Amino acid sequence: MYAEKPEHLMETLRRASKHLIPHTFPLEEIEVEDDIGTLKRMEMTVDGYEVVIYFNKADYDDYYLETFQVFSKNSVFLPFNLVVKLACRMLGSHHLSLIEFYQDNRKVYCWSVCVDKDGKAIASPTDEESEFSEYEGFEYKRMHPDQINLY
Repeated sequence: MYAEKPEHLMETLRRASKHLIPHTFPLEEIEVEDDIGTLKRMEMTVDGYEVVIYFNKADYDDYYLETFQVFSKNSVFLPFNLVVKLACRMLGSHHLSLIEFYQDNRKVYCWSVCVDKDGKAIASPTDEESEFSEYEGFEYKRMHPDQINLY
């Protein structure tokens, strides 16, 4: 378990993922993700919850797709206010989309955002297929798992 501040750990993951873009799908075969996935993942404690976070940045020619996954290390669910807070710290608060799924008896909250080559958030190509949602004034899109490749 890391004792550092969450912001520092998130920035470390962001830097690592930037260096790994040439080895990330779609520029590389999906199987390579099994080899480099551990470099994109960290554990930390936030607001008393032990969480696992995963960050990926992939180059899709016209835009980058940034994905941020978070789940509890010790329980099935996380409070949604914590999930939103972490997603906004990592991805900003504009044009975010959410997919929720279960893996290893844990609910995984997977946020994504498309950014242009300058790093500015832009609308996703799948926006029209997504459902508008709001949580305490924070607006986002809810996606179906088949709308995004999680690598």
